Amino acid sequence: MTHVVHLSSVHYPFDPRIFHKQLQTLSAAGYRTTLLVHHDESIVRDDVDVRSVGNVDTRLERWRNLPTLFREARAEDADVYHVHDPELLPIGLALSLTTDARVVYDVHEDYADAIRVREWIPDPAKPVLQRVFPAIQGALTRPLDLVVTADDATRESLASRTSTPVETIRNLPKVAGIETDRVDLERSHEHVLAYVGGLDRERGLLNMLQVTARLRERGLDVGLWLLGPFQDEEIEREARRYMDEAGIADHVRLFGYVDYDEIFSYLSAADVGLLLVDEERFERNVPTKFFEYLYCGLPVVLTEVPSLEPYADSDYCVSVPERDLERATEEIERLLEDSDTRQAMSDAGREAVVSEYSWEVERDRLLAAYAQLTGATDTDGIAGPTDETARTDDEYK
Repeated sequence: MTHVVHLSSVHYPFDPRIFHKQLQTLSAAGYRTTLLVHHDESIVRDDVDVRSVGNVDTRLERWRNLPTLFREARAEDADVYHVHDPELLPIGLALSLTTDARVVYDVHEDYADAIRVREWIPDPAKPVLQRVFPAIQGALTRPLDLVVTADDATRESLASRTSTPVETIRNLPKVAGIETDRVDLERSHEHVLAYVGGLDRERGLLNMLQVTARLRERGLDVGLWLLGPFQDEEIEREARRYMDEAGIADHVRLFGYVDYDEIFSYLSAADVGLLLVDEERFERNVPTKFFEYLYCGLPVVLTEVPSLEPYADSDYCVSVPERDLERATEEIERLLEDSDTRQAMSDAGREAVVSEYSWEVERDRLLAAYAQLTGATDTDGIAGPTDETARTDDEYK
């Protein structure tokens, strides 16, 4: 049986892209799957061996633990290593040079672009790092066997700097087997706006709070559900201060991190999904939450995000200028007061995800890429399609 080891030093063990989509897909297809990651304990979940390489509390501890991660990876003697973070590129390179395994580098976003909003990077260093990182990343990928990106813009940028094949496997929502009633939720407001993801300025936290305050000033009984952790203490202090000053603290529910299998229950209980993010920050990186909202039947109000232009159909979403919060408020108010329009947009958005924008569309790309890497056939220990991977789109409607 072909052994695949995924490595991450940054992501939570049950990250949607890594664990719920890629590893579960590979496991269902017959691969032996292992995830090396920082965690409290080693466990087996959904046939994936989640192996702890220790726990860390700070970024410095994480970096100091990289040699341990490399040694644990070598000890696995895998057929394929799949690294998920830019800081793991040297480990990927070392594995490529010291083992016979195939090595994959997974680019979750345009990291050069993300440098601009990393709070821990000194501002004077950011322009320099943004210029040099793409070249360094390209050079380190050349000895590897495959680079995977989550969007076409990042693929095109990286492909111009490396000789290694680069393929796009979009980070779309996994809808097979998703239940929307896993969590028993009670609404305390007539209308609920929802957001899922990290909470910071670039992801629109302050915009969402201000829009909620404006809607309540207009007399609408609106609550805001935020499903995700604050990205740092400073933004948490600023957000809580604003909520107190605007009088909306009792109308904003902070759920913190919510497991991927459960977020669909929360979203399905809301009325409108919010994506009031920084347009420059998401110029190339496609926010997956957009498709998660649509699958749960939420009309989406979003800023004019360049990366979403190919997907932002007026049948199921409304685009507004990033800094025009008055316009965003008006559009949300219109949707909340028109249940027929909301229902029509809900139906259209869900149908778009089921037919075009789900992980079930992307999984075949992942399996094809792995089959090409390993030269696998059914006789090599890789099973044919399971009940899950053989389903048709009709079964997700």
